[in-house]
Amino acid sequence: MGEKRILVVGAGSMGSALARMLAEGRVPGVVPAGVVDIDGTRALELANATGSRAFGEIGTAVRETRPDAAYVATPDALHREPVEQIVGMGVPVLVEKPLATTVEDAEAMAEAVRRAGVHAEVNWLLRWNPAFVETKRAIDAGELGDVRLFNGRLNHPVSSPRERLHWSGGTTPAWFSMSHLLDLALWMARKRAQGVYALGGRGELAGHGIETYDWVHAVVRYADGADGMFEACWILPDSWPTASDLGLRVVGTRGAAEIDGAHQGVALAADRFRLVAPVHWFPQRLAAFLRAAEGLGPPAAGFDDGAEVTRLLVALHRSLESGQVERVR
Repeated sequence: MGEKRILVVGAGSMGSALARMLAEGRVPGVVPAGVVDIDGTRALELANATGSRAFGEIGTAVRETRPDAAYVATPDALHREPVEQIVGMGVPVLVEKPLATTVEDAEAMAEAVRRAGVHAEVNWLLRWNPAFVETKRAIDAGELGDVRLFNGRLNHPVSSPRERLHWSGGTTPAWFSMSHLLDLALWMARKRAQGVYALGGRGELAGHGIETYDWVHAVVRYADGADGMFEACWILPDSWPTASDLGLRVVGTRGAAEIDGAHQGVALAADRFRLVAPVHWFPQRLAAFLRAAEGLGPPAAGFDDGAEVTRLLVALHRSLESGQVERVR
């Protein structure tokens, strides 16, 4: 493809991870073009660490760096403005999940992308996890029959919302974590949600000044009568042996799949025992996005799917407040 230059918008945990990955040469032929963040100090620190330039405003950054694509990693509820501005300037965009936290924002972004005729995708990273890729292959091949049940969890130690995600009080475990599981059901089996009932609890994180749910459970009923039970928890102890507790069971009429996503790393026993970080497939995901942006492959995670997951999550959060089953609109 020749060397590609990516503008990183948002210098938080995900933006920093991608910029550093590019600077380390882990995606051959792709480098950071610059870093945009309203926090000038944060932008400058990341730019200096990755050999790129710091900006406080998107328009200037696009005009001066002329990037081949942009990666938007702002907080969950703040994707719309940067996405609309970037695609309006004709730059392909990869935006962090979830696409939006309101249906209005999700649909507005999807319309902006269609109007601009620019390639855009949502970074549903687990779609590149080899375990889920193989499960989708088995479903597509009919090996599991008609999928009837999902049972999934994506949980994290309490240090994640307390220390690593500085804006965790502005989101929930459902938006930030469970959204991955809901997207997997949509992607792997094309299940369209019809209704959702959710429960959650508060208290532990609030005691640390973080006003959000400690955990969320949700039961989703799909249009074809299948259902899913999903869990996202942010208060596992910091002694938990892995960075996340990720698992998914898929049950069909002819077979089932059980995915343990927390132990896909390397266990090393020398002077001490340790689990190395799980296999990282972000380089493959970014390369796929760039190929598709050049017309060399279909979009792997379009905004229409992103909007579908947002509609489900909006209904889920209505259910948390109402205590009732809420229809997905």
